[in-house]
Amino acid sequence: MANIRPAAAAVRHILLSVVITGACMPLEAFAISFKERDALWKVVEDLCLPLHQTLGLSLPCLDVDKKRGFAVIRAPGDETRIIIVPTAKIEGVESAALLRDDTPNFWSLAWGERNRVIASAPRSLAWNDIGMAINSSASRTQDQLHIHVDCVDPRLKRALAVQTNRLSKNWSNLNLQPWAGSYRVKRIAAEDLQRSVFQMVAREVPGARSRMGMQSIGVVGFVGGTGNLGFVVLVNGRGGHAEELLDHKCLSDRL
Repeated sequence: MANIRPAAAAVRHILLSVVITGACMPLEAFAISFKERDALWKVVEDLCLPLHQTLGLSLPCLDVDKKRGFAVIRAPGDETRIIIVPTAKIEGVESAALLRDDTPNFWSLAWGERNRVIASAPRSLAWNDIGMAINSSASRTQDQLHIHVDCVDPRLKRALAVQTNRLSKNWSNLNLQPWAGSYRVKRIAAEDLQRSVFQMVAREVPGARSRMGMQSIGVVGFVGGTGNLGFVVLVNGRGGHAEELLDHKCLSDRL
């Protein structure tokens, strides 16, 4: 009787070669079109999760952390931007699951992946050069929750620097027109990111809990006047596009 183990090993080797070769291709090269609103979920569910389970690979994702419930994807066409996607089906910012205490803290998980942005950036990045954003249900293109992580738009960085002494734990208004919208903003300490930003918005922003789908949220690194590290949370409750707060080309903050 022939020994089937070498044959099985050969098949596995061939499969690995095919997968690795495919992973070197951009996400646009896969059969899934990102014009479809469920494309992002299909990448995670039909490609990344099965390959991670069967072969221990995360491809074409950058990483799959099934235990903590998220995958990391390099945004198609961008050098620096990454996207954090739950490995469970969560439609978007309006999902009631995001207000439960047992749901993973996707903002904290996303911030923990920022070194992927730093490693691919064309310039050195400080704590306050990196931000995260989620778009409202009206402004997104994908119906699977995802948080964008990338460089902060230098115009926002300058606007926050001007407001340093006015930013506090209380919400205030910040008008970024004409290049962006108007936001409610508040400053939080670095350790406060361990709490749910979704719950914070639902609890503290008037009318947000009943209209979570209209909320677009940004969380950006911030350095206080004494050098203390924290974040600024920005919320647009008018169906906004908080991704506008990020710079996907990661241009110089001196522009």
